[in-house]
Amino acid sequence: MSDSWFLRICPKAGQVVALLGVVLVAATASAADSTLVIESTAIEKKLREQFFTDKGRFWLNNSDACNQSWLESPKVTASAGRLRIAAFFSGRMGAQISGQCVGGADAFNATASGKPFYRDGRLGIEDIRIDSLSKEIYRPLLQPVFNSMVPKALDLNLKETVVGLLAGRTAPYEVEIKDLVATEVTADADRVNVRLQFDLRVR
Repeated sequence: MSDSWFLRICPKAGQVVALLGVVLVAATASAADSTLVIESTAIEKKLREQFFTDKGRFWLNNSDACNQSWLESPKVTASAGRLRIAAFFSGRMGAQISGQCVGGADAFNATASGKPFYRDGRLGIEDIRIDSLSKEIYRPLLQPVFNSMVPKALDLNLKETVVGLLAGRTAPYEVEIKDLVATEVTADADRVNVRLQFDLRVR
């Protein structure tokens, strides 16, 4: 699991284990009732590291100096049950004449969103859509980009994630997690909250 994630698990009762910026509250009793909190800033950092890798830009087209388009300045929020990803689009299309680019240029903000879900042990995003786009002519270009980008912003095997965070950091104790399920997934207040139930044993 990448250290770029910031996760908090906050049960109703248990003992506190603080590990490298990851706060885990682990109950030794069975059927722990906990909340996994994934901050939007962590998701934003993951997107920057995965997509916006060229000085903060994600290139859509870079044929030549007169024909370029890219996304930059991603911003992740969460509200009304949806995770939202905004980015600033810049593009130009033209030809080079006498050493200068002649043609049109555009720049605007675009926002896409998706609904977090839990299914078959995985936390992900579905129902992807573009919510804000000032120029519809660019929808065929941006829709497949967001269709690919948004699901990768949040794609977790929950059990492996929790176990991985604890592995090697709880010596001399051994932590075992069984029967982990998510009972509720919500997106609001710029975070994704996942209600968890699981059996946790410390040996």
